[in-house]
Amino acid sequence: DATLDVWCQFNRRFTQQRLHHRRGDIETGKQVGTKLWKLLSDILGKSIKKSNVRSILEKFHFSHISNIGDDWVNINSNHINICGENRDSPIPKNTSSPTPTDQNQNNTNPENNSDLSEAPDLYWLCDRHTELTTLKQWMLQNQTRIITILGLAGIGKSVLALQLIPQIKDKFDYIIWRNIDNYPTLESLQTSIVNFLSPPDSYAQKTTDFSPVKTTNNQLINYLRKYRCLLIFDNLQEIFATGELAGTYLPDHENYGKLFKQIATSSHQSCLLLLSQEEPKIELGNHYCHTLKIHGFLEACKMLLQERNLTDEDKWLELINLYSANPLWLNIIADAVEDLCDGNVAQFLSCSTLYLGDLESILERIFQHLSESEKQVIFWMANQETAVDVSITPADFPLSHSDLWKGIQSLKRRCLVEKVMETEGSFFTIQPVVKSFGKMLLALDISRKEGVGSRE
Repeated sequence: DATLDVWCQFNRRFTQQRLHHRRGDIETGKQVGTKLWKLLSDILGKSIKKSNVRSILEKFHFSHISNIGDDWVNINSNHINICGENRDSPIPKNTSSPTPTDQNQNNTNPENNSDLSEAPDLYWLCDRHTELTTLKQWMLQNQTRIITILGLAGIGKSVLALQLIPQIKDKFDYIIWRNIDNYPTLESLQTSIVNFLSPPDSYAQKTTDFSPVKTTNNQLINYLRKYRCLLIFDNLQEIFATGELAGTYLPDHENYGKLFKQIATSSHQSCLLLLSQEEPKIELGNHYCHTLKIHGFLEACKMLLQERNLTDEDKWLELINLYSANPLWLNIIADAVEDLCDGNVAQFLSCSTLYLGDLESILERIFQHLSESEKQVIFWMANQETAVDVSITPADFPLSHSDLWKGIQSLKRRCLVEKVMETEGSFFTIQPVVKSFGKMLLALDISRKEGVGSRE
């Protein structure tokens, strides 16, 4: 089609530039590239750039896209295999690319009705059986319309969704995975989904019409009624504002809230699965909406440490608990144990302070999203030796009691504060890693203020 013809022309031009290395050719390539991104953006109804062109075009050519890369997604009755560029493929590469019309005709076959081109290529050691059972019950028995899988970065939200797909794919007409980070607007996201679900004739018309395509909530809802679809929105936290309480939409993403409300309250047979580090405010009390908050995964962490050949197995549980059984965090810390202590866990744990190392950059990104009241709550809780009772106004808390409650509730929606049930009532605490990072930031803030005061 016209889109791939333009791409092939650009790809050949770019290859010539790499061979000749002439500045004039490079400048011409930049001009061609700018026109290409604009043309593709208009045709596909979404913002196209170098960083996301592969994942977006894969939607139109599900098996193999010539001249772009070797990424492929294979789905059969036994497994799902998602591979990235430069991986050795056990399946012979297809030498021809199907046309968009052919692709949609193939969608009549249930085996080809999944678009996981934007799903991450992840590796996991074992399944979360309890969580999978809960998700299957909500989806297949309770007819839940919106499910949110909530958890910190690296805890395993995307892995859990990938584990779920083979177990429920026969119950859905379509399964579509979309990474929110690839779509600048809700309209572009909806257009992407509707294009995949459209009949062949409609699809072919859209891919040859050079005018931007607009899609409404009602169009998407109609498809969710016509087919039983599982839509997966990954990285949902990207639509929320920085510096505000959890669940506050960015100004140009408030229409997501309207879509979620419509999906939650409309009659249909589909399910929207949201993967997020921040809990959206979706129809609280609606029995068609559920949130699954996932925590650390002890078994996966044990297997991870075993694969890394760390010593002192009797100390593994202590190490895992210190880093909240977060597989990503523990994998990063395992690097530090190897680099600093030659894999000796006991020696690593002998340090008097909790080591963060490369975790600091991850925690910095999390803290950048917090409101000022949330930061004050973290700083205050970081200096408490035990879980706190928020029903009592603390004398050393700088904000009002109302701000304390708002901050606690918002942090809970980010999985940064955990509720502990005791005989006296509900108490709240923060994870050791968050506490250590909060203390570090507070010390830096105090030092900075003292430095400013001394200069004055």
